[in-house]
Amino acid sequence: MDLNQLGKEVLKAQPFSQYLGMELLSAGEEGVELALKVRPEFYQHLGVVHGGVIAALMDNALTFAGGLVLGPEVLTVEFKLNFLRPAKGERLLARSKVVQAGKRLAVVQGEIYSEEPEPRLVALGQGTIAKV
Repeated sequence: MDLNQLGKEVLKAQPFSQYLGMELLSAGEEGVELALKVRPEFYQHLGVVHGGVIAALMDNALTFAGGLVLGPEVLTVEFKLNFLRPAKGERLLARSKVVQAGKRLAVVQGEIYSEEPEPRLVALGQGTIAKV
């Protein structure tokens, strides 16, 4: 089975990710790309995407990238998220890649862009992913 197909099956098995509407665009040696269509209920009171939505997208992006090298049975041990600017627009795009991996742990970095009319970097993240 190829990595894209495996990733799509794993994403389909996650009720929370399905509820949010996450979509796996690609998974391969170069990393992972996930997308999320922004719905009105994702906004907070200032009219920008809530940080919890961005954090959920980053968590999945990091974990999926870690799963590319550790296998599909992985969990996030920890992650850090820097919000760079408010996210607006119709869709968020997450890109992530493994920085270093061993037998049981992988350190992964990610970026999230909002497609406003043109893509803008809105968040950076780094996390540790563990094989279970």
